[in-house]
Amino acid sequence: MLAMLLGAVLLPGHALAQDARNFPDAGYTVEDDAIWAFFQAHGGADTFGAPISREMAMQGLQLQIFQNAALQIQTDGSVQPVQLTSDGWLPYSSFGGLTVPKADAAVAFVAPTPDQPNYDARIAAYTNATVAPPFAASYDLTLLGLPTSNAKPDPNNPSFVYQRFQNGILLADASSGSVGMLPLGEYLKDVATGQNLPADLAVEATRSALYRHYSADEAFVPDAA
Repeated sequence: MLAMLLGAVLLPGHALAQDARNFPDAGYTVEDDAIWAFFQAHGGADTFGAPISREMAMQGLQLQIFQNAALQIQTDGSVQPVQLTSDGWLPYSSFGGLTVPKADAAVAFVAPTPDQPNYDARIAAYTNATVAPPFAASYDLTLLGLPTSNAKPDPNNPSFVYQRFQNGILLADASSGSVGMLPLGEYLKDVATGQNLPADLAVEATRSALYRHYSADEAFVPDAA
C-alpha cells in the first residue's frame, strides 16, 4: 500500500521532469541524466539549441547532437562538449555561405598547457588577451574551449565577425549587435547524413570519414517517426 501511495505521489512529478526533456518541435528527447544535467547547468536550449539526434556512437564517442554543439559522455560518466572544430569533425571554413577563419597554429602555439605552473592564472591571462572584445561577454571556457583563431570578418559580409574555438565558432553581427554560436551541431548532422548539406560545406567535407556515413542511422529518426 505504501509503495502504491508513493507511486501515486512521485509519478506525476517524474512525468513532468520527463516532459521537460522532450522537444516535440525537433522530434528528440534528452534521455541521459548526465547530459540533461550538463545541458540544464549551462543554459539549456538558449545555449545549445534543441536536440537533433538521439544518443549515439560517433567517432568513438558516446554523444548526443544539439543544434549548436555535441555533448559527449566520458568514460567516468561526466559530460563535456565535443571539440567540433577540430580535425576529424568540422575543421572547415565554409558553412552555408559563411566564411570563417581556420584554426591558426600560431594562436594554439602560445596557449598554456596544464603541466605549466600557475596554469589557471596563465589560462585567464591567455583568454583575456586572445578572446576578441565582441565575444568577451559570451565566452565560457567550459563550453567553448580555448581560442584557436583570432577574430576575423567575413570577406563577403564585413559586418559578420567570427572567432574560432575548440568546441565552437562565435559570430558577432555588427549590424544588430548580437553575438551567438554557429549551429555546428546542425552542420555536423548535415555532413553525417548528407541531408540539407550546403554546397560549400559539401565540397570541403566530401573526403571526411563522417561524410554521409550516418545517412541511415536510427539515431537520426525522430521520436514521432
